[in-house]
Amino acid sequence: MRRQPCVVVRRTARFLMHLDSVFPKTASLLIKAPLSPKLHRFRARITALMLRKLRQKTAAPVPPAALTPRELIDLAPTPAPVAPTSIVEAKLPSVERTAARTFEGSARSSDGATSPWLLLPRERAYRLYVPPRLKESAPLPLVVMIHGCRQTAAAFERGTRMNAIADRAGFAVLYPEQATFANIRRCWNWFEPNTAAGNGECAIILEMVKAANQHIELDRSRVYVAGMSSGGALAALLAYHHPDAFAAVAVHSGLPPMMPPSAAAAISAMEKGVRVDPEALADSYWNTHEVSPPPLLILHGDADETVTERNATGLMQVWQKLLESAPLAVQLARDEREFTDTKAARAYSQIDLHREGRIVVRSLRIHGLAHAWSGGDHALPFNDEKGPDAAVAIWRFFERQRR
Repeated sequence: MRRQPCVVVRRTARFLMHLDSVFPKTASLLIKAPLSPKLHRFRARITALMLRKLRQKTAAPVPPAALTPRELIDLAPTPAPVAPTSIVEAKLPSVERTAARTFEGSARSSDGATSPWLLLPRERAYRLYVPPRLKESAPLPLVVMIHGCRQTAAAFERGTRMNAIADRAGFAVLYPEQATFANIRRCWNWFEPNTAAGNGECAIILEMVKAANQHIELDRSRVYVAGMSSGGALAALLAYHHPDAFAAVAVHSGLPPMMPPSAAAAISAMEKGVRVDPEALADSYWNTHEVSPPPLLILHGDADETVTERNATGLMQVWQKLLESAPLAVQLARDEREFTDTKAARAYSQIDLHREGRIVVRSLRIHGLAHAWSGGDHALPFNDEKGPDAAVAIWRFFERQRR
């Protein structure tokens, strides 16, 4: 039985489009070969049909005069994947991406003096990790990760594994590094009066964020800060004194702001807990700022003998008072949950404080965790390989927040 011409045209067009995905040069020769007048008309019908099909599948139709036979085949939709046993692979669109990069530098602030060592350099080093990304993509969020005592930026980078999450979620990570000339144990001086007042090392960290924006374009509405131990205490100070600079803050095994600050009081605060005065801190905050403090995530182990867990409780009390003291604020709703231990993670208690349905404070009390990063690389000090994974918890909390 003789086939109808339209059927032949359609099947020939489909054949040529599929043939190009397997033998591109062959299909190109067939569609460009010299033809008799009769076959020339046949090819014109095939070309018209292929163009009509492509118009249905592409967002912006292209006029026939702008297309060559080769371009028609190049615009054809990718054929369905073939059977796994076949050696033929479907063509994938090529996407130009930049490789992951790490920048090293330093930042200085004129307000970065720390007493009583006022003549020491007001400058600290940093590492900036930029994940693989599409060229010409949108500005990146930034997570500032501040290490603890006896750590370096590189060790904290490796131990927390935050870069792996940055690769998947698409954000940059800034790792400030404390200098031994500023603290022989590389602790951040959260207890030093200038820093406790929002200057000193707080000012230097803010300059690092500005420096990061010179390397890459940042989404300034999505800059976050997190820290461990003394770095966690510094992160809390940054959020308390510079709320407009950060969309959220996470404090792992850290401490709340201390009034009055001093090195002698810091040792007692680590062992017994900061004697917080939420009322005084709230009054000072709202006399200075007109915006609410950033949402806060607290992580602390109840077996921590270096920084007592009472500091986590004190920090939550401070933040609750700050939020409830805001103009026209109402009392925050409270929600508590218990999570049992698993093969990969310890049991933990979770307390959430809500404002109009939004979580503004979350506290995770991790049972059995000592003074270590939860879910970190156990090959490095101050890391506990058993979860819950602190880095994952921090980003899940951060990713919902914008300033």
